[in-house]
Amino acid sequence: MDLCGPLPVLSQGGNRYFFTIVDDFSRKVNVFPIRNKSDAFQTFIRFQKRAERFLNRKVISVRTDGGLEFCNQEFEKFLEKLGIRHEKTNPYSPEMNGVAERFNLTALDGVKVLLKSSGMSQKFWAEALLCFTYTWNRVCHKNRKLHLNYILVGSPQSLI
Repeated sequence: MDLCGPLPVLSQGGNRYFFTIVDDFSRKVNVFPIRNKSDAFQTFIRFQKRAERFLNRKVISVRTDGGLEFCNQEFEKFLEKLGIRHEKTNPYSPEMNGVAERFNLTALDGVKVLLKSSGMSQKFWAEALLCFTYTWNRVCHKNRKLHLNYILVGSPQSLI
């Protein structure tokens, strides 16, 4: 998990950050545009409930950097209550949370390309980010041998 921002332009919906969650097994990426760093905790709670309901599996661990949005008493108590292990990377070492960090940089580049090529205003960065992530999750990647939907639910996904 990682938080990216603050971005220089406020999005159409008033967001200045985006929260990235990458599933370590499937490499599926989920992004959530958020207004403030403090919104990351509630966003994670909603994601965790939805992911466990959809996949019928429990979240067993999360890896974060040393950001205060993830290393606070409320977040720690929530994880402890659910039995979720919290792996914290060393400060100032983004390579230890490399998958999420790398995606954030790639996504920012992708968003710039989408906005520039479409001629849309930069305030639509959140919409472009969601579009980029949707496409990213459906493209074959070197480390993923099977289609993402086979990995997650065991059936092919409609491309329509």
